[in-house]
Amino acid sequence: MPCPFPLVSVLMLTHNHGAYLQEAIASVQAQTLQSWELLIGEDGSSDDTATIAHAAAAGDRRIRVFTSPGGALGFHRNFARLLAAAQAPYVAFLEGDDWWSESRKLELQVALLEQQPSLAFCGGHTAVVDQRLAPGPHAARIGPSAGRDRLALPDLIRAYSFHFSSVLMRRKVVELPSWIFRQYCLDRPLYLLAARHGDAGVIDAELSVYRLHAGGAWAPLSSVQKSCRSVQLFTELKRQLPTHRTVLSRTLSRILWSYLAEAFTAQKPGAAARILAMAVWAAPGLRLVSELPLTLAAIRRVLFRTRLHSQP
Repeated sequence: MPCPFPLVSVLMLTHNHGAYLQEAIASVQAQTLQSWELLIGEDGSSDDTATIAHAAAAGDRRIRVFTSPGGALGFHRNFARLLAAAQAPYVAFLEGDDWWSESRKLELQVALLEQQPSLAFCGGHTAVVDQRLAPGPHAARIGPSAGRDRLALPDLIRAYSFHFSSVLMRRKVVELPSWIFRQYCLDRPLYLLAARHGDAGVIDAELSVYRLHAGGAWAPLSSVQKSCRSVQLFTELKRQLPTHRTVLSRTLSRILWSYLAEAFTAQKPGAAARILAMAVWAAPGLRLVSELPLTLAAIRRVLFRTRLHSQP
């Protein structure tokens, strides 16, 4: 039986997360704010993910499990069905292989949005754990720049400031237009669409953990595949946010530059040449004027495989 009048709907998308799902669910149950419902979208897993999800629901009436008997829906449509079922005025997100590391996450975020009605959503910092690496310290973090307490739309375009697991949004600002289903990701376009209704608040604390593992969908992609998907997303965003075309173009070019570095590291000059061309096309003024020396160095490396210095 669904939890009556929850304050937060937690949307948990999961597929073949049997090794991690219990930790994700437990981190929701450990929250100091207990007025929540957990909607688990179990999308046709081939492992024991469904068994774990149903067992959790049997022991906690606030948990509902949505299955895919007709076959996997995919990330976007799985998300859409959970959003349609959400009953609360706030929504939070947690994939089945990540977890919340701060037990006060929901309490802190709801309090911030209640205190500041002009904010559309809020997020915090996320630790990154890469299980593909050998055991040892591998510190990595996703989060906004130090000293910021709110981010406007241009800020959210320039940097990926929040991992999805760290975010809480007002349900009324979450938009799913048809074009979003053709994109490789959901989080960044959702942030930008929501930011048209208000700024994003910042919780200056580590709220969640993002787990990288061999079964992830993004990490195994090649640098060219990542670049092409980024170009597709930002091309659509420029159509949707025409007054921000310049900052979108420059941001895309910088994202492509990071994938260029990946291609060089992997010693794939053909891929590097293709990505370099994309980066110049995305923002010619940035690449051929503002950062011309860096662009020339990249061209030399493509042609002669010399060393490329990191972009400042």
